[in-house]
Amino acid sequence: MASEVPTQTPSCRSTSRPASPTRRWIWRALLGFALAWMAAHFITLGSPKWGPGARHDATIFGQMIAIAVFPILLLIAVGTRSPLRGGLIAGAVCLIAALAVVLSP
Repeated sequence: MASEVPTQTPSCRSTSRPASPTRRWIWRALLGFALAWMAAHFITLGSPKWGPGARHDATIFGQMIAIAVFPILLLIAVGTRSPLRGGLIAGAVCLIAALAVVLSP
């Protein structure tokens, strides 16, 4: 009787290559940059409505806050251990800033 030799069929994992770590980091950095920039932009847009009395002073104050928030959000979005968690935090801040601009009188 002839012995049966199992044939190896390629699995789905071996045929599809996962994304390289460099490519994933680049996408995380681009997503983090976009979310941080949008949050800073919405903070600057909404600052005349939320800030002190004079419109010019409120705009300058909003720009100072946006300059402080931008690198912090970028580091949070890119530097967390879980890519999803960092993106969610930056996205939530961006959404809150956008809603504050839209809903403020």
